[in-house]
Amino acid sequence: MNLTDILYPVASIGGLGLVFGLALGYAGKIFKVEEDPRIGDVRACLPGANCGGCGFPGCDGFAQAVVAGSAPVNGCPVGGTKCAQAVGAVMGVAVEAKEKYVAYVKCAGNFTDAIFRYDYYGIADCRAVSMLAGGGSKQCAYGCLGSGSCVRACGFDALSLIDGIAKVDPEKCTACGMCVPKCPRKLIELVPYSADYRVGCNSLDHGKTVRANCKVGCISCKMCEKACNYDAVHVTNNLAKIDYDKCVRCGECERKCPTHCIKLISADNVAKEREREMQKDMKEQDAK
Repeated sequence: MNLTDILYPVASIGGLGLVFGLALGYAGKIFKVEEDPRIGDVRACLPGANCGGCGFPGCDGFAQAVVAGSAPVNGCPVGGTKCAQAVGAVMGVAVEAKEKYVAYVKCAGNFTDAIFRYDYYGIADCRAVSMLAGGGSKQCAYGCLGSGSCVRACGFDALSLIDGIAKVDPEKCTACGMCVPKCPRKLIELVPYSADYRVGCNSLDHGKTVRANCKVGCISCKMCEKACNYDAVHVTNNLAKIDYDKCVRCGECERKCPTHCIKLISADNVAKEREREMQKDMKEQDAK
């Protein structure tokens, strides 16, 4: 074999590569789809969480949808008002300040207050637990299952398991909504950040049954409804609900609730509970 036998195939392949490269480059210019420059501008305004809370596949998908007119300029729950106003400026749309929302787990039935049928040591997945006999270890068929599926879904470290139930840190929560579909009992809802008083129960059982299942459940006594002078609290289907548009945060409903089902939620209280839980876990680890 001489040198010509080697160079000829190499030159042929190289030539073909050059031809194909030129052809692809030319085709790219001919068939190039011009992107609206506003897409990049909108993308630059977004926090880059790519959480999907807006309902689109990441921040790129949301930016494209905004420019296409299929998504609102304030559709990013993570960025908040500042982000919405920046996106609005790009799109030439005025954006009013929007109240922050946070996730809330409608259950206060922890290890102390809820009644348990048995101890569960299986897979740490709420959907798996809900498929067990009786729907889980708690007697209440509406309470938090405590396996942390919502905690693992949160990309902002805003959820944690404290004394057997999931709790949200309102300072860290971005209302992305990723935790909501993870709860098989539909316990998590998005509420206004300013909604200090919240009902910590989701049970639709009658009061007698609730008392047998949990010490802090709503027994549908309507004491909160009678105490409210602003028509903001009503008991429907055996469960108290607060209309946050009417609530003036006077606290009368909390003071009258005999089971302390209605609670004043504050970031400080959640932070303290979380710290206590971490210290408890550390002590248990040291004991082992």
